[in-house]
Amino acid sequence: GEDEEEEPPSEGEEQREAKERARAISNFLNLMSTFLYMTNYYIVAPASNTYAEKLGGSASDAGVIIGMTPVAALVSTLLYSWWTSYSYKAALIFASICSLIGNLFYGAGLPADSMKLVLIGRLLNGFGSARSINRRYIADSFSRRERTAASAAFVTAGALGMAVGPAVAALLEFTVHDEDTESLFWQVENAPGWIMFVVWSVYLVFLICFFHDPPRRHKKQKTSVEHAGEKQALLTNNGKEANGDPLDDNGAIEIVKEQRTIYDYIAVIVTFIVYFVLKLVLESSLSSSPMISAHYFGWTGKISGMFLAILGLLLLPANWLVSYLSMSYEDRELVIVIQVVMLIGCLAVMNIYSDIYTVPQYVVASVIIFVSTNALEGPNMSLLSKTIPRSWSEGFFNVGLLATEAGTLGRAIGDVLLTACGAAGMESLLNRIFGLMTVLSMIGLALSYRFYSFLVPKEK
Repeated sequence: GEDEEEEPPSEGEEQREAKERARAISNFLNLMSTFLYMTNYYIVAPASNTYAEKLGGSASDAGVIIGMTPVAALVSTLLYSWWTSYSYKAALIFASICSLIGNLFYGAGLPADSMKLVLIGRLLNGFGSARSINRRYIADSFSRRERTAASAAFVTAGALGMAVGPAVAALLEFTVHDEDTESLFWQVENAPGWIMFVVWSVYLVFLICFFHDPPRRHKKQKTSVEHAGEKQALLTNNGKEANGDPLDDNGAIEIVKEQRTIYDYIAVIVTFIVYFVLKLVLESSLSSSPMISAHYFGWTGKISGMFLAILGLLLLPANWLVSYLSMSYEDRELVIVIQVVMLIGCLAVMNIYSDIYTVPQYVVASVIIFVSTNALEGPNMSLLSKTIPRSWSEGFFNVGLLATEAGTLGRAIGDVLLTACGAAGMESLLNRIFGLMTVLSMIGLALSYRFYSFLVPKEK
């Protein structure tokens, strides 16, 4: 990127086209990064319970195997938030190398008969979580007008990864038969590691050859924006306190920094809590699916993999419906309604209504939970972006970092709770985990309802 900016302004049509092409390829590689990460994240779900058992653990240890990744992602997100201030390319390359090595370890866990290797592999996959890089790249590389479409593409890429991961795992169940292969190197449980190792290797080559850092948009604009912000803050009615008294000099300086009363942050706090809850509920539902379906219905990894893949594909129509509704309804209205649907799903999935737990009850409730949690993300993040103080959009603790951390923390805690609830045995897992999710959904809904009047976009 540095050299390109110093070219004379009279660049030919060809050069401009070449630049556009390079930018399009970089945008695509950025989306591929999140697609591959999500594929990698969920490809292990269908067989993780049998992998744990083969290595001498219990089926509920699957929660630990899956959960290592978001735990590591909590740390790596901090690193990447700092790194992306300097370079996207270097950070993406580092993340991809972590994923590559992580999958190598995950594949080697079975022949080495080592649970440690599997956990280290999944931990490294967490360092491969480039989602905060991808989010910040979109903010840097796209104009405000293009950003909504770019964010939608980002969500769709992640959703497709969610569908493709379990689908590949299910295909492996059909093609790899443990009894046919003597080799511990290639079994249903660890084959995903080798496959993703190859895929990441190919991706890494493309990344190194074709990815270009975008020109830094916010660095150029920063000074003028800050001045405009100061003038704006001092000239508008923000220069008065809530009761209408003019502020003293110290107060005026506070305003410039946008450090206002706690009421100005209520919308931000509520949207973060809702985001945390939706990720927690989604993770509990997805990670528990292979265990619950195996316990109650005797589903193999084949069936649960196909089920998770079909769930992932439902995201596309769900996201389309939300974007259609968002033209007619406010974000806060959608956030409340979808949370009600999520709560209904959590109540419906529990086995407290009759002695027999049926496949239709589980499938319908799971679909409701999955679609609602994913549909909730759009309007909730949209509301967050419209209520967040301007000073939060830059620097180390930027909104991309905070959103990624809140979501990742939700995932990590979901997996920890899953292992804890499963420790007492499979029969109590279902009601325990979704009983907890019901309570959390109620808290999120109650907060949104209580502070409904605060959930309005800030006038920029």
